[in-house]
Amino acid sequence: MSSKAESLAASEGRLFVLLQVRGEPFALPSEQVRAVTPVGRTTRIMHAPRQIRGVMNWRGKVLTLYDLGEDLGLPGPRVLAPFAVVLAPEHVDVDVAVLAEQVREVRAISEELLEPLAETRGLSHGVIDLDGLPVMVLDPKSLLHRLALAVVSASSAG
Repeated sequence: MSSKAESLAASEGRLFVLLQVRGEPFALPSEQVRAVTPVGRTTRIMHAPRQIRGVMNWRGKVLTLYDLGEDLGLPGPRVLAPFAVVLAPEHVDVDVAVLAEQVREVRAISEELLEPLAETRGLSHGVIDLDGLPVMVLDPKSLLHRLALAVVSASSAG
């Protein structure tokens, strides 16, 4: 993180990447986002769970494309989103990206605005009120855990 970004975060709160999935707003802690990249040529994976939309080459590595909208059952067309938000969780040897229609901005948000939720299926840290709009703050470790469970479930079913 640049010194300018660090000073902004220190003065105004924690930095979050704001994105949109099937029309719904979400946030990811910026320290757990490695990059945002356009979705390139993808390869589908036979018998993969529906939330895995395929893989693509990213910096010479295989990047798994995770469809959060499909996983959550969000309404909307099942089209391949144009952006991949590459996650950067600690101690994970797989490269995974959340598909997004838009990546709006990186914004410093005070931790005091984060409201924990009673029921998030372990998916988020809570919700923040952003300009009067509730935005779920996703937990990348939980996303990867859900994705791993889906893969294990699909492979044992086949």
